[in-house]
Amino acid sequence: MTRISYFLLIVFIFCQTLCLTARPRVGIVLSGGGAKGMAHIGALKVIEEAGIPVDMIVGTSMGSIIGGLYAIGYTTEQLDSIVMAQDWSLMLSDKISPKKLSLQTREQNSQYILSVPFFERPKDLIGGGVIKGRNIGQMLWQMTEGYHDSIDFKKLPIPFACVAQDLVSGDEIVFKSGILPIAIRSSMSIPGVFAPVAYNEQLLIDGGLMNNYPVDIAREMGADIIIGVDVQDPMKSAKEMQGSILAQLSQLIDLQGKEKWHKNIESSDVYIKVNVEGYNTASFTTTAIDTLIERGETAARLKIDTLRIIGKKLNKEKSKTIHSAPPYYNIYRTEMPLQSESAALKTLIGDAPTSSINVGFRFDNEELAALIFNGQLRKGIKKNHQMSLTVRLGRQVFGDVHYNFLLGKKWVFSTAYRFTYNDFNIYEKGEKAYNVDFKNHSAKTGFVRSWKNMTLKLGGSFQHYNYGSFLYSMGNNSTTNISKESFLMFGTQYTINTLNDTYFPTQGNKLGLEYHYAIPLTQHKKTFHVAELHWNGAYSFNSRFTLLPRLEGRYLTTENTITEMNTLGGQERGKYFQQQMCFYGINNFEITRKTLVVAGIEARQRIGGKHYVSGAFNLAMTSNDWAHFFKNSFGKDESKGFRAWGGAIRYDLRTFFGPIGITLQYSDRAKFSGYVRAGFNF
Repeated sequence: MTRISYFLLIVFIFCQTLCLTARPRVGIVLSGGGAKGMAHIGALKVIEEAGIPVDMIVGTSMGSIIGGLYAIGYTTEQLDSIVMAQDWSLMLSDKISPKKLSLQTREQNSQYILSVPFFERPKDLIGGGVIKGRNIGQMLWQMTEGYHDSIDFKKLPIPFACVAQDLVSGDEIVFKSGILPIAIRSSMSIPGVFAPVAYNEQLLIDGGLMNNYPVDIAREMGADIIIGVDVQDPMKSAKEMQGSILAQLSQLIDLQGKEKWHKNIESSDVYIKVNVEGYNTASFTTTAIDTLIERGETAARLKIDTLRIIGKKLNKEKSKTIHSAPPYYNIYRTEMPLQSESAALKTLIGDAPTSSINVGFRFDNEELAALIFNGQLRKGIKKNHQMSLTVRLGRQVFGDVHYNFLLGKKWVFSTAYRFTYNDFNIYEKGEKAYNVDFKNHSAKTGFVRSWKNMTLKLGGSFQHYNYGSFLYSMGNNSTTNISKESFLMFGTQYTINTLNDTYFPTQGNKLGLEYHYAIPLTQHKKTFHVAELHWNGAYSFNSRFTLLPRLEGRYLTTENTITEMNTLGGQERGKYFQQQMCFYGINNFEITRKTLVVAGIEARQRIGGKHYVSGAFNLAMTSNDWAHFFKNSFGKDESKGFRAWGGAIRYDLRTFFGPIGITLQYSDRAKFSGYVRAGFNF
């Protein structure tokens, strides 16, 4: 026998021995399903518990996100924490994160129900998909740090593949190599929802249309044992889909790959079917995610005996999954700036939008319905020219044109013009005393310095008020008929705001300081000064109970003006006049004296995820004479001053459209009253 023959015989014997001793390779397959795919995390926990080594993982859509991150080393515990910590309403939009905005912009944006970013061309509003995917793309880029180059996915800690579809050719695209975050983002591009990914002359969309449960891909990669997790809905009847566009779209996607889906189920060795009843692709609330993860774990436990048999058999052969450390990623680090300007990053997140259209709506039993429309445009090479137009409709109507020029180092030159028409009632001791309507022309200019949580404003304004018929009662029981008022006002305003939520804060403080010097342009009126302070705090003792103290004060050196007089009442600060201080127990508002101080405390309990019940108490003191403030506030002569106390019980529901609430309140001046509101404040 020749040397070559001996060599071939040895190789043959070695290969036979290797084939007899090599253990079966295990492949995990994760289906698509949007938010329902969170159940994959729970199923993976049980698979790990059974001691099953994972040799490869294949996913589609949400299955590609969970599978891809698991493949590079994220544990199920880390994935659980990450998905629970995300603000999915932000992640599944193209909005700029509030953490990246200045305080002034953040406060302005908090009044809109809908904000649609777009570029300079109107067609970009609907181009390719409702969501461009900037935020989800940024998250994927950060979480896959270290895998941004084109790589072979077989070389990942756990070999990985995901499925997409090319809109150009109609072909199924299986990513087994490439840039990991782009592959994952392509696999989850639901048509009409997320914009397709343009990559390598292909236009890639969600792979779920062709292969939403890709067992066949895992077989092609060499898997001997397939453990699949399926979060798809069962096929719905006509009655179940009637009137639900989301259900119809989901069914349409499932029908495209129905035949392959059944074949892949038959090819699975362990088929884990998760009960997703009551949830859909958009169920990204914290409660829904927590429940879906639990249901994934429950479904996998129904197969625990089979999984343990597989795990025991494979562990006898001394094989196990080795989790490498994932890329450095902190669940609270999703807002970090992206440093790379690579072509891959641009493909993933695209250009930042230059403009936006914003819409707000609210209702209350004082003003009834109100709408606000806002358009914002940024121009220039550095986007340093910013223009906005705002229109508000309701009993209070205004139109606002604003221009900002960015000077650098966060300084802004700002100028604006606003026309306002307002119609409101003034009350005294709970009874309507006057009805006032006026027109206001306001022109402002100045400089603004914005930080993350602070704003400093310096500048001046011209204010002109033209009243309808109005008879105003003075503090000394005399009356004056005011028809017009005009002022030049110069001053400064400083605000610091660390509250973690505009409407339902649980921690932080908000402090505002303001001073103005007013020069009346109306005859027989003297110059005067205005100083103001307001503070709100939020202090939580646990995850549900919060105390909300507040203190406000305002002082002016005149009483012969309606527009700058101190006003008290309502539940939204500045509702009718900028200086209006809210007060539980007084609807609309009352005019007070030259000095006004309000102190209050509210105790709020969160019930469930979105329900809030509160009890509140407040005390107001007002006087015309600062030197005898307390004496006049608690005296019997209301022309010099008075005090008021009030309290309330309120219920609020947090919704996409803003808080919806009802308040029952009482005060020693207005007795019992109620207030109903829905929507954001503007």
